Amino acid sequence: MKEAMEQVKEELGRDAVILHTKKYREGGFMGYNGKEVVEVTAAIEENAPDDSLKGRSKRTVAAAEPHPPMGSNLDIVSKAAPMPNTILSQYKTNGTETGVRMAEAPIAAPVFQPLVPEQPLNKPQTGRVLTTETIEEATQANVAKEDEKVTPANPVNETQPVVQPVMIASNPEDAEKIQKLEAELAQMKTLLTQVMSKDQPQDEVSLQEALRRQEVDEEILKDMAAKTAAGDMLMDSLDKRAPEVVAGYLEGKLNFAEGIKLNKHGVRIVALIGATGVGKTTTLAKIAARFVLEKNIRAALITADTYRISAVEQLKTYSDIIGLPLEIVYSPEELKVAIHKHRDKDLILIDTAGRSQHNEYQMRELQDFLAVDSRIEKHLVMSATTKNRDVADILQKFSVCEPGRVIFTKTDETSTLGMIVNLLADKDISLSFLTNGQSVPDDIIPASADKLAALLLRE
Repeated sequence: MKEAMEQVKEELGRDAVILHTKKYREGGFMGYNGKEVVEVTAAIEENAPDDSLKGRSKRTVAAAEPHPPMGSNLDIVSKAAPMPNTILSQYKTNGTETGVRMAEAPIAAPVFQPLVPEQPLNKPQTGRVLTTETIEEATQANVAKEDEKVTPANPVNETQPVVQPVMIASNPEDAEKIQKLEAELAQMKTLLTQVMSKDQPQDEVSLQEALRRQEVDEEILKDMAAKTAAGDMLMDSLDKRAPEVVAGYLEGKLNFAEGIKLNKHGVRIVALIGATGVGKTTTLAKIAARFVLEKNIRAALITADTYRISAVEQLKTYSDIIGLPLEIVYSPEELKVAIHKHRDKDLILIDTAGRSQHNEYQMRELQDFLAVDSRIEKHLVMSATTKNRDVADILQKFSVCEPGRVIFTKTDETSTLGMIVNLLADKDISLSFLTNGQSVPDDIIPASADKLAALLLRE
């Protein structure tokens, strides 16, 4: 390493700046018995004194053997371009012993990492040099994404080295600039979409307009325009790619549980909660029928909805048809006993009475019921016909019960479903099922980005 550093000083002077060092073995068998090679990448600072360059060729050392033959030259690349102080100041060594020690120690990744190409056989090894144009453009743009490669601004001939540095955000200030740049780019894409939408054919409904008619919030539409490919929001909503674009965005914006996942060992306990009249009992029957008839699993039904006699009778009819045991409970203690009784089952489904989110007594009573077993997975059932403000209020008030899933019913009874996106965007709670009718067990689907996108773009 010391010999390599001395040769750097001879070639580039004491003001040389070390960019990168590494050691590796060359030749031998699978790295054994090979000779050790030291590779040093260096450059000259842009404001280096003129007298320091006199009598020397302005070259960058690419690699050197520890013991080169007497009179031999190092492998030299083409002329080194001046480099901005802001980039090179932290690597300055001036060819001193301190610089040697720093070179032998691990060096933090530079802002611009030159990539050394594979060398053809029987040709001198060459490196790649950062051109002034490339460095200045990258510095001004502050676009530093890992693995992104930048090519020179000007074309080069076959004998001129090609520059492809990797740009990496090396400090919080650079990261902040990148975020601002991305935000500006997103705004430009959104503005472009708005301008181009004015030229949309009158007989064609764009993807953006179709989602707007579904009452998706404008802020979400702007976010979607910024995060999707330019022009995608203006494609015809009947285009076969439209559902893929919407699903791709929803995949990153919402969480999808895709139904209920059974445990590999032990019982899965699921309770349906929600306001009155949203279809909890019918939904529970659909879920039970699907698991029993299609997957042949062992299940049990429990109802705590003793406020309505019709609810018990309805669930009793379903349980007789499907062939499942039904337990009726009136208190948290009875619920605990019923769960223990059917602990050998694969799935226990619990139906609860509808609660008004504004009735604090009923909400506390529901909390007491659900607190009997920490394994209970709570699914909040809501109707797709509910207004935006009301579903937000229901979700907020029922949060005291800590539901982890949401089921939307009656999607067939409304012409707009954007409310689902508006409510669940960027929230931890997951969408588990969508129901679209009263038929048991057919009119229910496990929720996914593809299924929701298809509903949003239905004719």
